[in-house]
Amino acid sequence: MNLFQSRLEASADRAQDEAEAEDRWLHERAGIDPKERRLAFHTWVKGLLVKSLPLPTDTARRERLLGQCAAEVIVMCRQMRGRGWLLDGTVLATEVKACLDPITAYLRKGNVEDPFAYFRSSVRRYVGTHAEELKALAVRTGGDEGTQNMAAVMSGLGLDRIGQQRPASMVEIVATPVAPKKKVGRRRDADKGDQTIPLL
Repeated sequence: MNLFQSRLEASADRAQDEAEAEDRWLHERAGIDPKERRLAFHTWVKGLLVKSLPLPTDTARRERLLGQCAAEVIVMCRQMRGRGWLLDGTVLATEVKACLDPITAYLRKGNVEDPFAYFRSSVRRYVGTHAEELKALAVRTGGDEGTQNMAAVMSGLGLDRIGQQRPASMVEIVATPVAPKKKVGRRRDADKGDQTIPLL
């Protein structure tokens, strides 16, 4: 009888742990739609760039530079996604800031002839240069895709969870191309193929 009771208690404890993990997951994501998260991420990145980059006074050049630099941050997120590192929330924010801080500090000194070329090359080198640290961080924070897949296999998920997908991380949301909006009117020469546009 004690064996049966202990198994029953272990099963109840496991169900409670899974429910708490699910609540933490939803709390971290705050139930936000991926489109809203993508928009919030873009807004955050642009705000960070406005605070830290030396921007031109001309409005058109300023907006163009902001858009280009924000697109390079998205490229960095795609590089992380390509390696299977699904950083999210404050961990991703910390890494983006760690990437941008030395770059923007050097740009503020004014020693660079073409600020965007320097920014682009520096941001694109960041993931490759810091690959070991980023991988260790992803494994430590549960953001490594291989570790997540193996954990799902090893945990012996219950029948109620089979077929359910885990919510997407911020890196996955940002790295996914967005389909263009359809125009209301008809166009005779419209291409009927599947089209995607860059995020910014």
